[in-house]
Amino acid sequence: MRRLILVAGLVGSFVLFAFTGWGFASVGGGAHQAQATIPIVILKAKDGETLALARVVVHGRAFPFLIDTGSSKTLVDVALARQLHLKRVGKPIKVTGVGCSETASKVRLSRWSIGGQALPSIVATSSVIAGSGGKAFGLLGSDVLSHFGAIGLDYAHGELTLGVPT
Repeated sequence: MRRLILVAGLVGSFVLFAFTGWGFASVGGGAHQAQATIPIVILKAKDGETLALARVVVHGRAFPFLIDTGSSKTLVDVALARQLHLKRVGKPIKVTGVGCSETASKVRLSRWSIGGQALPSIVATSSVIAGSGGKAFGLLGSDVLSHFGAIGLDYAHGELTLGVPT
């Protein structure tokens, strides 16, 4: 997790600058859900590291979230959790990443979507994301992405394809 958090820090300033115009958004979705293709932003660092970011709407406001198929859990930066007054759930937990561990909170995340597709209500991990400069954003992990059965990341065209929610 530390590796991913540090990767986010490498381009955090650019990411936060690139997504400042998102503001408020409407939450789409209805009774019939279908496969969806969503525009994403691909960022490449000089050393070759690559990040994929999607526009996620939480409580009617849009925020950049990293797409991380290698993360088992969704992560919400503590600044975002505070800004949205997300309810803490349970006691703090210890999270472990590659070569590190730290204490984090758990928060309830509901009323959120990506590309007009409703996301399931979950308990997410809330921790400081290094390099975020106190700005709010998060990371979509496999706990949420698996809800769509299949996903596709098209780095060349900047698109995330989500399968039909299960």
